Amino acid sequence: MTLLRPDSYARNTLERYTGSTVDEFQSHVLLCNFERYIQEFARITDNPVKAGYWQVVHDKERDVSIINHGVGSPSAGIIMHCLSFLDNLNCVIMLGMCGGIDDEVEIGDLLIPTASIRDEGTSKHYLPQDVPALPEFWINRVCEEVICAEMGVKPKSGIMLTTDYRMWEFDEEFIEYILKHRILAIDMEIATLFAVGYALNVPTGAVMLISDLPMRKGGIKSKASARDIFCKFTDNHLKVGLDIMAEIKRHNLKTVKPSLSEQS
Repeated sequence: MTLLRPDSYARNTLERYTGSTVDEFQSHVLLCNFERYIQEFARITDNPVKAGYWQVVHDKERDVSIINHGVGSPSAGIIMHCLSFLDNLNCVIMLGMCGGIDDEVEIGDLLIPTASIRDEGTSKHYLPQDVPALPEFWINRVCEEVICAEMGVKPKSGIMLTTDYRMWEFDEEFIEYILKHRILAIDMEIATLFAVGYALNVPTGAVMLISDLPMRKGGIKSKASARDIFCKFTDNHLKVGLDIMAEIKRHNLKTVKPSLSEQS
């Protein structure tokens, strides 16, 4: 039996899951969970949507690819692991949605995570459990500068919690844990993305959209409220992400990655 090298296996997986060749991937990658972002990116860039298990659009002019990798920690870990073997990769930024926990956040607010508690199962395969899940500092700085300039308001920032417990809203013990740790917002991927990015030397950041307020009365996301969020906020969320990537490219900001031989 012929054994694949890690780089060959990762590249092969990326191609199968996206319906793209590795040569099509641009050096700046946006991640998302929802088709709306993919369709809007395809519309404004006039590029086709390609798909395997995930959906992806590549735009050479902006040097940006966007991938809808689905929901949850395992999927987040797979996409980051695969992307880490791209020679030209500069950075990855997640445009995700999260549930607002802090009393000062409201639906539609943008949040820049400064860290995320690792209450999920994937990141432990990449880092010891006591290592925090942190974004790349320079990416956070650019994200804040762009949002402040465009929206005239400083984005929320703070500690998130990433969990693989989907129905936590009805678990009083888990809610007590959230309140005890002064969590700003909760999601299902960010800690995994940050941890795997750190472990595999992929500069990673995130701009999150507060899409529901599950700790408040009537605040749990419904089909109707989710549709409302898409209509009101996601197009601007994507625009912010693209403007951040343009600013990163303009300043030629990047982190030097090891060669594939060093990773292998």
